[in-house]
Amino acid sequence: MSHELKQSMVDGGLWATGGRLVAIAAAFVLNLVLARSLTPADYGVYFVVMSTMIILATVAALGMDRVTVRFIAACKAMGDWNGVRAVVRRCLLMVLASTAVLCVVFYLLTPWFFTRVVKMPSAIALSGLMVLWLFFSTLQRQLAETFRGLNDIRGATLFGGFRNNGILISLVTPCAVLILWAMGAMTLVAAFATTVCASLLVVIVAAWTLWRRLHAMDGLPPPAVPDEDWSAARLLHESWPLWLASLLAVVRAQVNGWFAAGFDSAENVALFAIAERFVLLMTAPLTIVNMLLPPVVAELYARGENKRMERVVQAVGGLASLPCIVVLVLIVLAGRPVLGLLFGDHYEAAYPILVILGVGQVANIVTGSWQVVLPMTGLRRQTLHVTMGAGAVQLLCCSIGGYTAGVVGVALGSCAGSLAGNVLGLMAARRHLGIWTFISVRRAVLADAVALLTKRIAGLMPARARDA
Repeated sequence: MSHELKQSMVDGGLWATGGRLVAIAAAFVLNLVLARSLTPADYGVYFVVMSTMIILATVAALGMDRVTVRFIAACKAMGDWNGVRAVVRRCLLMVLASTAVLCVVFYLLTPWFFTRVVKMPSAIALSGLMVLWLFFSTLQRQLAETFRGLNDIRGATLFGGFRNNGILISLVTPCAVLILWAMGAMTLVAAFATTVCASLLVVIVAAWTLWRRLHAMDGLPPPAVPDEDWSAARLLHESWPLWLASLLAVVRAQVNGWFAAGFDSAENVALFAIAERFVLLMTAPLTIVNMLLPPVVAELYARGENKRMERVVQAVGGLASLPCIVVLVLIVLAGRPVLGLLFGDHYEAAYPILVILGVGQVANIVTGSWQVVLPMTGLRRQTLHVTMGAGAVQLLCCSIGGYTAGVVGVALGSCAGSLAGNVLGLMAARRHLGIWTFISVRRAVLADAVALLTKRIAGLMPARARDA
């Protein structure tokens, strides 16, 4: 591996990890301010609308965000700069067209959706802002993934959205919301407008930066290979499986807000929202550590060292699980007063939901990093099957639970879906790879994993950093 590629991997890893840390801190501050400044009903509306925007943005992307990364990287590797420009232009135009159509459809269906599907009629008056939010957030996501395809992880991290740990939007939005809160001008309309303006700002900066990057390619030599066909039909053929898998995963993660709003009041939806956002802090260490695993898993699998891969995955999961378990214990022991202290007295009632969701995350922690292992070993179809099975369980249990017990039942249904998905993923790794991914805290296993990760990080470290 060239020194340039090693440097790129290290720099990219640092930017990605930094983006994740900034996104976690920013999301906590944003939800803290919104819960403090908005009424519970308005905060519930904001939570459901954000979940809706994330789902619809995935629909509008058509999988082009994934295709863009793949084909731009391939063209760049062959020196086909005309191909890079063609892929960027065609994918961006397709996303713009699909997003425009979806925005029109969503605007027309907004009254039906917020009265029939989720019972939040107050959101109908904000349909114009929601359409702008959908349009700019989808475009922002596509632009960020274009930078990722160019192997510019810094650009992808800077210009990404909330879901893919964008640094700019994670800094701008909470700062603007804090200023409005301090001025006493924080309302639901202001929260929506702030998010839309932040996305627009990032889109403008990202588009200008990307234009400069593409313009700089004009003087580069032509490729030694003939130009390929980058037709819309080909791109759609390549994108639809990736789009379906991504959509199912996003729906699984975000659809709980729809169930909560469909079966309970907006005030109780706010309780569910706070509990769900708060419990995400539990898995933050595991999420951050998992960012180091993909290249390690791929390398060990390519060398046929499945047993060592098993030990590494188990040990990394064990290391990451320790702070997660500490947070869970703190939630159980002191969750109620902490909720009241941070978010206000109303949110103390979220404690039972918080405990349920926290216990449900135990399955995610204990079963380890199968979400990394399956795709990094080529088991994409099995990953899709696991996602579909877990989603079916979650939809069924959330429907039954929401109908019988409101947001508490939705929390129980979410736990059931998480348990099903993690067990299926664990068993898929065992069946197809012959390994277990569940966590381990055995000393020998931990020592082996730490030695391998340390050696890898040291090998990737730039020479100037090693000599410092």
